[in-house]
Order: sequence, then structure tokens, then C-alpha cells
Amino acid sequence: MKTPQEKCPFEVGQLVIYKPTRHGLAADVMADPDGKLIPGKTYKVLEVQQDVYVLVEGYHNPGGAIYWTEFAAAE
Repeated sequence: MKTPQEKCPFEVGQLVIYKPTRHGLAADVMADPDGKLIPGKTYKVLEVQQDVYVLVEGYHNPGGAIYWTEFAAAE
């Protein structure tokens, strides 16, 4: 099982699918309603922060990026 402490395997420009855990969905309550992520939707990685956080295109949250474990690589 992947853990947040593992280094993010995604790269800038890569496509990922948002597959949130229950905890991940609950943590997203502060996101701008127009910028909330949709489970199952594909997003482009804009930035990887501190080797464990991912910022994706179209996401607007004052808290910043999300743990990479909330995403899966798009095939």
C-alpha cells in the first residue's frame, strides 16, 4: 500500500486520475467550489512540492497541493 511518506512518483506534465480516500475528500472542504477536484477525473500535474504533494491544473485550495497518494497514474 502506498503511503504519503513515500516520494511522489509523478512528474510535472503527467496525467493523473483523482482517486481520493475518505480522508482526502474530507480534507478538501476548503477548496474553491469552482476548483474542486472530481473523483475519477484526469488532471495534469503542474507541480510536485516537497516530494510528496501534487498540484494539478484547475485546482484552487488555500491549503495548496494534495498528497500524491490521492491520485493514480492515467494510462
